[in-house]
Amino acid sequence: MSHPSDSAWHEDDGFWINMAPSLFPQQRWDAAEVEVQRLLELIPNQPERAAILDLGCGPGRIALELAQRGYRVTGVDRTAAYLDEARQRAETAQLDIEWVHRDMRLYRRDDTFNLVLSMFTTFGYFEDAADDRQVARNIHANLKPGGCMLIDVIGKEILARQYRARDWNTEADGALMLQERTICNNWSWIRCKWIRILPDGTQHTYHLEHRLYSAGELIDLLTQEGFVNVNAYGSLEGTPYDHEARRLIVTAEKPRSH
Repeated sequence: MSHPSDSAWHEDDGFWINMAPSLFPQQRWDAAEVEVQRLLELIPNQPERAAILDLGCGPGRIALELAQRGYRVTGVDRTAAYLDEARQRAETAQLDIEWVHRDMRLYRRDDTFNLVLSMFTTFGYFEDAADDRQVARNIHANLKPGGCMLIDVIGKEILARQYRARDWNTEADGALMLQERTICNNWSWIRCKWIRILPDGTQHTYHLEHRLYSAGELIDLLTQEGFVNVNAYGSLEGTPYDHEARRLIVTAEKPRSH
């Protein structure tokens, strides 16, 4: 496993802070209630007051909604500014949530959680594929026997279907967002250039990249790391992972006995 490095794009606080309006517009916050309802229907029968880990929780969009429903929630993220915002939102809503400032490759709390979530393509950042396996291994360890996990990413098949090398759009705050994309390493990796131009002319440019998984590849990885009942869906509604899939949603369980 490689160690966290400030040279990696995902270790740059400036990226997460300056791109937050693009990553977490109000529309995405407003969608949290429906998304949580759907994922709980996809992984039903969670115990009352179940312990849920939101891995890569960001500013708490999903974690806050889960806590509103009475679950015991832990949010883990490597960006301190996001956790500060999450704490503030939780205090305002009078919600008791544990926030942990930690790299997901290093976070482990054995046999603790009924459910672990990795939402919004927070899985696959790392250049070394062994790091993805380490994250999967940690998720498995963190789950109680019989516990479940859910990973939400943009699947390789979906990206291939709707691929555009570049595009731009005007965002809710009036900023212009330009994105350029390059597929690398035999469709296993994508490199992106994001340019965000604010109405006052201020410009933020970042280069980011991450691994691409097909449904079969992600299922194989999780199966090799000891998960059972591994299934892929095309949305949080549980639709098939087919030519109309909108996201790659993979659910899995930790065996009840070792």
